Amino acid sequence: MKIAFTSCVRYKAFNKQPEWKHILEYDPDYLFLLGDNIYMDFGCKWFSSDYNESPKHLSVTDFEKRMRSRYDDQFGEENFKQLVEHMRSKNGFYATWDDHDFAWNDAWGNDVREEKLSITTSLFHEKLNCSTNLPKVYYHVDTPLARVIFLDNRSYAKKGKDENRNVLLGEEQFAFLEEKLNHNLQYTIVCGGLTLNATPLGLGDDWRKFPNDLKKLCSLLSQKDRVVFLAGDIHQNKFIEPKYSSKLKCTTPFQLISSGMAINSLGIGHGIDEKHNWATLELATDKANIQFFKSHRLQPKKSQKATKVFNDHFAYL
Repeated sequence: MKIAFTSCVRYKAFNKQPEWKHILEYDPDYLFLLGDNIYMDFGCKWFSSDYNESPKHLSVTDFEKRMRSRYDDQFGEENFKQLVEHMRSKNGFYATWDDHDFAWNDAWGNDVREEKLSITTSLFHEKLNCSTNLPKVYYHVDTPLARVIFLDNRSYAKKGKDENRNVLLGEEQFAFLEEKLNHNLQYTIVCGGLTLNATPLGLGDDWRKFPNDLKKLCSLLSQKDRVVFLAGDIHQNKFIEPKYSSKLKCTTPFQLISSGMAINSLGIGHGIDEKHNWATLELATDKANIQFFKSHRLQPKKSQKATKVFNDHFAYL
């Protein structure tokens, strides 16, 4: 079973995206998009007309106009369009969102007015058309070897009076997750926009800002064997081994991260800071193979190490 996954695609910086052609040549069984599938905002106001958090100041009409335009641009990109059509023909196209395609940079659910939340949810379902749990953005799909659970780590996120009162998934979504973890397939793959414990240069969000939810998640996932967490957001290809937190008294699952499919991280131009990252996970009953790519070039050392650590970790199960 072959899975390709990636995140963070900014059409405004890259209106031609040949990387999707490389994924098409790989011919995966499934394509998972892990958030920031479009960018409603990017960068600082001195360098960008759609600077970070600018959508919060737009009227409801202009907010919808900008989001629809971003989706139309991305889904009209020739290579992406061809890949999506191919994946949909085999029922292999699935996605979730993160902040930039949910609303704006670092937006949480209680930051977004109800009218805008309705628009962003409606357009996600219209354009991505992948949820099996409508009208929710969180859902699950079963594959021959794995149950795949896609989380919504934005709609229900709320900032409390202190970190211990921050909420990420909400009770209803946790109940859904607990229910869907009850299955007999060999692997469980959980997909989300946010990583559990990795941020670029210590900036942005990850699950550690929601310590109670992170502890609850890890407790639930620890009850299953062969759990893999896929994430995006950080503009890097990365794998993170299970790690015990003495503070939370829990262990995070094995994480595979691919982020930065078409993004210029600092916004300072092509060829300087552009990212073209994607990854693959091939699962068999007794082993896995992980490959990280930058554009069409394999990152061999990282891929080999991730594969070895992954297989060693699951060998005893």
